[in-house]
Amino acid sequence: MHRLSTHVVTFLAFAALSLTALANDGRNWPLRETIDLSSGFGDFRQGHFHGGIDLRTDGKVGKPVFCPVDGSLWRVKMSYDGYGKGLYVKDKLGYIYVFGHLSSFPLKIDKPVKAAQIAAQRYYQDLYFPEDSIEVSAGEVIAFSGESGVGAPHLHFEKRSPDNVPLNPLTHGFRLDDNIAPVFERLSFKLVDDSSLFNNGSRQLFFPVKPGSKADVYTLDTVIYLHRPFGLLVDGFDRMRAGGMQQTIYSLSLYIDDELYYRVRYDSLDFETTAAVDVEYDYLQAVDDHKKVRLLYSKPGNDYGGSWSAFDHGGVFGLAGNERMGIHHARVVGEDCFGNTAELRFDFLWGPPGDIYSLDSAVVPSSSKSTFYFTPIKGWEALGIDSVIVAMNRGDMWGPVNESQVTRLENGSVKCEVEGRPIRNLTLKLLVVTKTGYIEDDLFNGMHPRGKPNLRFEYKVVDDGLMVGLTARAKKGYESRVELYYQDSLLGVEYPQFQTMIRYICFIPPRPEYARVDFIAVAPSRDPKVPVCDTQSVNLYAVGYKPVEDIVVDDELTIRLGKKNFHEPRFIEVKHHRIYSQSMLHMKSAHYQIFPEAFVCREDFDLVYKMRGNSKYNQATGICWLDNEKNRWVWLDNVFEDNVVTAKSTGGGSFAAIIDYYPPQMQGLNIVDGRSYSSGDQPISFLVEDTISGIEDDRNIVVKIDGQWQIVDYDPEAKRAVCHPYESMSPGRHHLAIILTDRVGHVTEKYLNFSVKGKRKSGKK
Repeated sequence: MHRLSTHVVTFLAFAALSLTALANDGRNWPLRETIDLSSGFGDFRQGHFHGGIDLRTDGKVGKPVFCPVDGSLWRVKMSYDGYGKGLYVKDKLGYIYVFGHLSSFPLKIDKPVKAAQIAAQRYYQDLYFPEDSIEVSAGEVIAFSGESGVGAPHLHFEKRSPDNVPLNPLTHGFRLDDNIAPVFERLSFKLVDDSSLFNNGSRQLFFPVKPGSKADVYTLDTVIYLHRPFGLLVDGFDRMRAGGMQQTIYSLSLYIDDELYYRVRYDSLDFETTAAVDVEYDYLQAVDDHKKVRLLYSKPGNDYGGSWSAFDHGGVFGLAGNERMGIHHARVVGEDCFGNTAELRFDFLWGPPGDIYSLDSAVVPSSSKSTFYFTPIKGWEALGIDSVIVAMNRGDMWGPVNESQVTRLENGSVKCEVEGRPIRNLTLKLLVVTKTGYIEDDLFNGMHPRGKPNLRFEYKVVDDGLMVGLTARAKKGYESRVELYYQDSLLGVEYPQFQTMIRYICFIPPRPEYARVDFIAVAPSRDPKVPVCDTQSVNLYAVGYKPVEDIVVDDELTIRLGKKNFHEPRFIEVKHHRIYSQSMLHMKSAHYQIFPEAFVCREDFDLVYKMRGNSKYNQATGICWLDNEKNRWVWLDNVFEDNVVTAKSTGGGSFAAIIDYYPPQMQGLNIVDGRSYSSGDQPISFLVEDTISGIEDDRNIVVKIDGQWQIVDYDPEAKRAVCHPYESMSPGRHHLAIILTDRVGHVTEKYLNFSVKGKRKSGKK
């Protein structure tokens, strides 16, 4: 066997390190300046992960974009949305590099792209180039940054594997000078069973966290008591420099009692599972502009490959059934791509699924005095109980009883003596004081089996079920019930939880038997013989159970959905209102509402609107969603066929069929009829305004010079169209035609003549 000398080994090792340094010293970045990120790999985008990183360009357009590798042009995609002008380079090993939102290309790339556009008379192109047909070298300028497509000026940059899987550039060869650790801001506990609620009547609690005594260590002041299965979420971010823009944290690891419970890392993303972003992040927080809240447990439908749990329960604590009662130590470790870490440390107290103390017996010597005896659950010692006190509900708060005494007996039993006004009218519970805080045990006195018929309720569809809140006028603890009906048939009975003397909360998860609910009633007793005292007609659906679950709202609108549209079953509510001034509001239909306004869909569902008659405005009608923040209708992706319009929606809100009466408007045209211009390369620019349906694609904006089709760049956010003549115009008179067409076929045309002075300049561009 041949061996290398020590000198040769040392040289090769040094050479390898040198090559690594060269590969990672920043010279392969596509911008020749200090790299600053505005968005990170894996950031939340509605319906998909952010598959690359966004590089800031200081709000400027036209910065040179350098090729990071030796390779060849693989693909160019041109559109008005998405990445706008996008360029793809493939290196010698097959890795793909993507550059988005570009403004222009150098001649060897620009020429074949424009030739294809002119030949097809279409701006939109998706061109693939033969291998090595257009070679590029590392350090060569291959494009210029811009703001085409969606967003302000920046450069979107991706690295993909040879089989076209997006890779995190920061963990695949593109390093940054980053010594800033991630930051944690909030911690959340989410109940995941069928019925549990926190004491405030919610299913999820957020707590702010604070920096600890050590650098990059965060702590939670509260030690929360939990006794139902729950998942954890963290709200935090990473940034590459002090004061820099925030990105999602690359790696999060949850440890409970030093055992790894859950881990997620954003090293790569699969296009097939990119929709898992809506269950990797807290979707409702994200659409409310808190886009960095991450789940540390697996929800149904989360097939993202970078999330991992060692347990069948997917990181949910309390599902295994053998969890130890007592204090548990937890920590979340956040790590960026370069090894900077931060820790969030906290404790929680885990207890039995029911009460800690069970009422054994009660002795009532008089109407104003009672003695209660309690026995604790097996293993109660692990909870670290210091004392037990009796609490009485006072309005919205729990407070001490003036005349009460609690005595600890053998084996942990408790004797409670209570005096005062008639005991039977007091709502009492035990407050169990531990070394870490107090626990509200269940009620043991004062809940009357039958109350007065003055109970009222309201309801709301929430993320994972239906919340019903009951309010009583009398300040006494009443037992109560909630009944759900469909067409006078009782579907089920649910029992609210006591919250205060006048407030009761009932959480109802979706169930197959609640597939259709049109009536809810409440009663001040659990006894079915006691009549209900408040009722409401509703229009609730539990969906996600069957392949097809069409909701026929009226004789015009049908909501077409099914199991494929949802990760898990859920409730939705549908309402519709006839509008008397429809024509003034451009409305052809009723006003339809779907609740909740935001919820997670695995696939968009269909809204199918069937129009009456054969009005001339039928083809100018489309289903729109109401943007409440901007107070305007947003035209959805509509398909019109045989007087039926079908649109897709990704969630709830307000909808209506809207008529677009007006053609698009052209404003600010920089070419004036009859005027002369000094350059044959005079650009043509104008604004495109449309009231409702808007501009769909490149076929909606046509510019011709002397009858020759021209390439038009259009920014849908700024609504500006710019055309640079494909061929330099010769001196003399020229004819300009601009034709604008909106989505429903309304046309605006502009024709004029102008002149060019001077000599003819360059040829084709």
